Amino acid sequence: MIGADYFELRSRIGMELLALAAALREAGGDPESAAIVDNLLASLKEPFVFVVVGEVNVGKSTFLNALFGQDFSRTGVIPTTDKILFFKHGEEHQVVPVTPTLDEVHTPVDFLRDFHIVDTPGTNSVENEHQLITERFVPIADLVIFVFSAMNPWAASAWQFLEKVHREWMRHVIFVLQQSDLRSPEEIQVITDYMGQLTRQRFGRDFPLFAVSGKKAILARDAGIDHERILKDSGFHALQEHISGIVEHHATRLQKLASTVQLGRQLLEQADARLASGVSEARRRTAVIRELRTEREMQVDRTLKKVLPALDATERDYHESVLRVAGLASDALTTRRAFQRKPSAEEEAGGPRPESLDHRLFQELQHRTGDRWRQVSLVLEEDVHQFERFMGAHGRGVIFPADASITVHDYDEEESDLRRRFGTRIDSSLRRFVIGLELDEHIEPGIERARKTACWVPRLIFPVLAATGLCWWLDGPEAAGIAAGAGLLLLGVIYLVTQMRLSSSRNAILDKLEESSVTLREMLSKQVSEDVTASFDRFLDVLDPAHAEAAQMEEIQGRHLERLKHLWQSFDALEHQIRSLAPAGKSV
Repeated sequence: MIGADYFELRSRIGMELLALAAALREAGGDPESAAIVDNLLASLKEPFVFVVVGEVNVGKSTFLNALFGQDFSRTGVIPTTDKILFFKHGEEHQVVPVTPTLDEVHTPVDFLRDFHIVDTPGTNSVENEHQLITERFVPIADLVIFVFSAMNPWAASAWQFLEKVHREWMRHVIFVLQQSDLRSPEEIQVITDYMGQLTRQRFGRDFPLFAVSGKKAILARDAGIDHERILKDSGFHALQEHISGIVEHHATRLQKLASTVQLGRQLLEQADARLASGVSEARRRTAVIRELRTEREMQVDRTLKKVLPALDATERDYHESVLRVAGLASDALTTRRAFQRKPSAEEEAGGPRPESLDHRLFQELQHRTGDRWRQVSLVLEEDVHQFERFMGAHGRGVIFPADASITVHDYDEEESDLRRRFGTRIDSSLRRFVIGLELDEHIEPGIERARKTACWVPRLIFPVLAATGLCWWLDGPEAAGIAAGAGLLLLGVIYLVTQMRLSSSRNAILDKLEESSVTLREMLSKQVSEDVTASFDRFLDVLDPAHAEAAQMEEIQGRHLERLKHLWQSFDALEHQIRSLAPAGKSV
C-alpha cells in the first residue's frame, strides 16, 4: 500500500485523539476542547491530492488504474479530453458538474478516502482557459505526475505546460514514461537519458523519472505465480516505492500531524491540570471530612468524660438512698408483724397497703439525681451544638455551600427535644433498674417464713401450762418449776428462730441493695454512652455520604489522571515517530 507508514501513523493519531476525546468527555471537559478534538479528527482525514498531467492518449487512465490497483477511471467510460475530473470517494458512483470545465466524480473506491486524484484534460487538447484551470490545481497538489508516452515523449505542449509551473512547486513533480512496454530497454534508456539532459538544460534540475507499463502492472495484479516478476518488469514497484516515500516523508503533511499532536498535547495538558486540581480538591475535601469525623469521635469521648462525675455522684446518692430504703425494709420485717395474724384477702383489699420499697427507692433516686441529670442533658446539648457550629465552619465550601449560614441556637428556650429524650431515657433506665431489684417480692416471703415459726408460740402455751400443772400435781412445785422452765426455753427458742429469719430477710435485702450499685453504674453508663453517641451520630448522616462522595470523586479523578498518563506516553511515542519520518535536515 502506498504510504503505509504515514497512514498507519495517521490512524494511530486518530485513535489517540478519539481516546483523548473520550477522556475529556468522561472527565467533564469543556465543549470547546471537544470541538477542537473534532476539528483535529476531521483535518486528519484530508486526503493527498495527486494531479496527473499529460497529453491525450498517453495512457493516463491506464496508469492510474495500475498505480492504485482499481479501475476507477476506465478509458472511454468517462470522457477525459475536455474536462478536469476531480475524483473523490463516495458511497455511490456520481458525476457532479462544478463548472463547465470541472466535474467532481464520486465513486466507492477505498483508496480515494486517502487520495484525491485530479485527472486533467490533455495539454494538447484544450484552450488556454482549460489549461489555466489545470494550473490552479498544481499549487495545492501534494504530487504532480507528468505522464509522457514512450512512443512520443517530446510533444511540445507537455514541456510548455511544465514551463508554466512555478519553480517552487517543481519539487512535487515526477515524470512517468508510460507505455514503456512498446519500446526496447535500449530505447527506453536513451529516452530517459535524453529527458534527464533536457530537464537539466531547461529547468536546471532533475526530476524523478520512471519508465512504466500500465498494462503489465494491471496484468501482474491478476497474475498468479509470476506476479512479482511481471510487476518488476512493469516498473511500478520502484514508482510506488518513490510515491510512498513522498507520502510518508511529506514535510508539510508531517508538520500538520505534528501540529495536531501538539494541539492534542495542549488539550491533554489542560485536562491534566484540571484533573490534578480536581484530585487535589477531592483530597482536600476527604481530609476535611476525615478531620470532622475524627473530631466527632473525640467530642463524643470528651462529652462522656464530662458525664463521669455525674455517674460517681449518682452512685453515692444511691448508697444514701439504700440506707433510707434499708430502714423501710427493717420496719417491714419487724417481730410484731411476724406474730400478727395474716390478713385475709378482703382485709388486704380494704385496708391500707404497705409502702412499696421499689417505689420509694425510685423516688429517692429521682429526687437526689434529677437535677444533676438535667444538668448533664444541658452539657450534652451544648456539646452537640458546639460541634454543629464547628462542622458548619470547617465544612463550609466542602460539604455545605460556601455562603451557607450557621444556625445559632438559643439555650434559654424551653426544654429541647434532645434534653427531653435524654431525661426520659435516664428515668426509664432508673425505673428498669429498680424494678429489676424486686425488693417488694423479698419482703412478704421473709414475713411468711417468720410467721410459720412464730405461729408455734400460741400453740405451745397451753401444752406448757398443762405440763406444768401435771408436774405440780404429780411431783410438787419443784417438778412444776422444771416443766415451766423447759416450756419457756422452748418458746424462747421459737422466738429466736423467728428473729433470725426476719434478720436473714433484712440482710438479704441489704446485701442485694449494696451489690446492685455496680449494676446501676453499668446500666447508667451504657445508657449515657448510647445516648451521647446517638446524639452525635446524626452528623454522620451528612459526613458519611460526603466522605463516600469525596472518596469516589478522588478515585474517579485518579483513574482519569492515570488514563491521561497513558495518553501522554502515547503522544510522546507519536511525536517520536513523526520525527523519524521527517526528511533529513527537516524538523517538524
